Amino acid sequence: MRSPALSLLAAAAMLAPGAARGASTDSAALAAQEARLAAIAYRLTTGSAHWCPDTVPQPGWLLSDARRFDQRDRASAAATYGTTGDGPFIAALAPDTPAARAGLVRGATIAAINGQPVPTLGTGPTMRIDAIVVMLDALEPTAAMTVTDGAGAVHPIDPTAGCASSFRIERSGPQAAANGKLVRLTLGLARSIADDQEMAAVVAHELAHNILRHRERLADDRSIDRVRQTELEADRLSVWLMADAGYDPAAAIRFWNRHKKPLVRAASHPPRKERIAAIDAEIAAMRTARAADPAARPLELRGAFLF
Repeated sequence: MRSPALSLLAAAAMLAPGAARGASTDSAALAAQEARLAAIAYRLTTGSAHWCPDTVPQPGWLLSDARRFDQRDRASAAATYGTTGDGPFIAALAPDTPAARAGLVRGATIAAINGQPVPTLGTGPTMRIDAIVVMLDALEPTAAMTVTDGAGAVHPIDPTAGCASSFRIERSGPQAAANGKLVRLTLGLARSIADDQEMAAVVAHELAHNILRHRERLADDRSIDRVRQTELEADRLSVWLMADAGYDPAAAIRFWNRHKKPLVRAASHPPRKERIAAIDAEIAAMRTARAADPAARPLELRGAFLF
């Protein structure tokens, strides 16, 4: 039988593809974008929880670790975030969320969840962050929990249930990506999106990939047709996710009208005009459906929707 530590290591490893440290980074710029993403991610995951086949406790934080920074950047990062010591820490905290109400603050190190120490199972830059995510995933989504900080203070938290995804700002890699458990945006992309509504559109699209389990569906068939199908499905579901989180779905159209370049390799994704047309049509369909029934859900998308 596999030990609990090895099981945790295997699960955590799934969360961190290519999370390498990069060139010297302005930690203040990174922290600013993490704060935006923390607020958007909390609204989307909790506002859209009823769409999700799997829900987890969502405390309202974004996590980081000194290991994500090169040695030359660590003192600056510690000063920016207000963190001390070694360990995973809160990089951003959305306002009026369970973690914020519990008295946790940006920079607080997370030492234990429900009295169980956060394990150190490897030296990877995000391994300890991912261990916390896996620990939370094992809990009941709305069950009371405690977080012990690096100073030994215990913070009782009543979490909110949200979609089973974590979120991260990275310095390299695809501009936006989802792997089934994690949504990642690059710092460059985040900084290029001044409007939080438009940023929410990008995050909602990636979250939709996770909800629809597109990584699993593409595991044995990554043909261009299949990939384009999943992209359009994520675009369409993102409209409903944004609406239920209180965002304007039309922000997705504004984003694509402004952001002319593809977020990833163009050949595998639908043309921008096709995506805009699909989003526009879905917004119209959603408004019509919800005018008749406020609880309406979208029509099945080629068997992809799980609800």
